[in-house]
Parts: sequence; C-alpha cells; structure tokens
Amino acid sequence: MLRKQYIAKAEVDSDERTVTAIISTASVDRDKEVLLSRGADLENYLKNPVVLWAHNYDSPPIARTLWMKAGRGKITAKAKFADTEKAEEIYQLFKGGFLKAFSVGFLPAENGSHPPTPDEVKKHPEWAEARRIYDKWELLEFSAVPVPANPEALATAVKSKGLLLSKETQDELGIEEDEVFYATESVGDEKDVDTSNKTDTDKIDSETENKPEPIVTSPIIKTFPYIKVGKLQRADPRKVAEQFIKRMKGKMY
Repeated sequence: MLRKQYIAKAEVDSDERTVTAIISTASVDRDKEVLLSRGADLENYLKNPVVLWAHNYDSPPIARTLWMKAGRGKITAKAKFADTEKAEEIYQLFKGGFLKAFSVGFLPAENGSHPPTPDEVKKHPEWAEARRIYDKWELLEFSAVPVPANPEALATAVKSKGLLLSKETQDELGIEEDEVFYATESVGDEKDVDTSNKTDTDKIDSETENKPEPIVTSPIIKTFPYIKVGKLQRADPRKVAEQFIKRMKGKMY
C-alpha cells in the first residue's frame, strides 16, 4: 500500500460536524510522483467509506465519507465525524484551522503507472520533475494526518486551554509536555503568564523554601465574670476593663 499526503483548505460545517476537503490532486508530490484522479477506482472504498486517523488500522474510524467526487485533477470528499472522544479532538483541530492535511492509502493497479511521456510533459510542464505517474489505482482509505497547519499556534491554543487534547494526540502532534499550561485558578490574558524558562512548579518550590515555617500554639481560653440579668448572662464591662488594666500592668497572669 502507498500513501500520498495533501494539504488543502478544509471547509467545516459546525451544524453537521463535517469537513469537506480535497484529499488528492494531480500535482507532483514529495516523492516526485503524480496520482491521477481520473484513474481512481473508488468502488470498494465506497462500500466501507471510513476515514481514519493517521492510517491507524487498529483504531476505530474517526469519520465516514458522505460523498466523494473525482475529476478535474482532484478528488474531493465530505466526511462526517463520529461522536467519540478521539473524533471530537480531530474535528476541533480542523474546525480551529490547526489541521488541514489528508492522506490517501492506495494500491497501484497492475501496469497502472509509468514515467511521464514527452506528450504528458508538454501538456503538463510541471510533470517534467516527476519520475512516475499513477494512472490506475484503487483507493483503500483516506486519513486525517497529524501535520499541524501552524504548530506554534496549535501549541499556544493548547497552552491557553483553548483545546482539550489527550496526551496521545499531543504526542502525535509533537506538542511537548512543558508547553501545556495548568492552573488551579482562572488566569487572564496570556500576558499575565510568566513565559520565562523557569516553570511555575519551580516558582512554587522556591516560594515554599523561602517561606518561614508556621508556629503552632495551643489556644488560650480566657473567661470573664458575668452578672445575671433575668435569664440572660452578659459580661460586666467595668470588671472586664479592670482585668484588662491589671493584665497590662503585669498583675494578672
């Protein structure tokens, strides 16, 4: 099985929880190869139109294809995301514009590829750099792949708690652990957060080390003489004042 990755604008429909994007084009890819949309065999795929995450065949699909059309040098598909935790993570990444990449997994047909001919290069000059053209192939699946459109923006979004991603997804996207910000209280704008190399944990440890140990004392219970007024009891202010003065003069312990 071969794989080809494409990055294109993804249109997100929040009401339907769908993403529509170009998943294959006739451009020369990094492998110096061209995958022709007109040569795609979609019959078997459409019987089980699953969308995977990173070509992971061992995990459940994150979406299913609602429709697909091939022609004019590209294949466009509309995928509806599943109601699972992983699918929701990936959907939010596309919705936020942090992911834009899809990759097709396919099998070349027998005698389904060839080096570009002079006539093809004349018609498509950019194919002069290509070493192989796939004109007959079968689509097995296509996947959303972990190539952030803007890695720094993605890391910032996670750090500011704009996105809730699992540890697994963060690892797949290359987000380091120390880029994730945790707080026990709500914070304001990002300017309120110290971005120095010293971590929040280091600051807490330092503050703890410099803070003196508290002195624990036993409670002292003082009693004062009362006078009775009916069924209620209240302190005699004159006697309280006298005891206070004596205590201040060191005559009462």
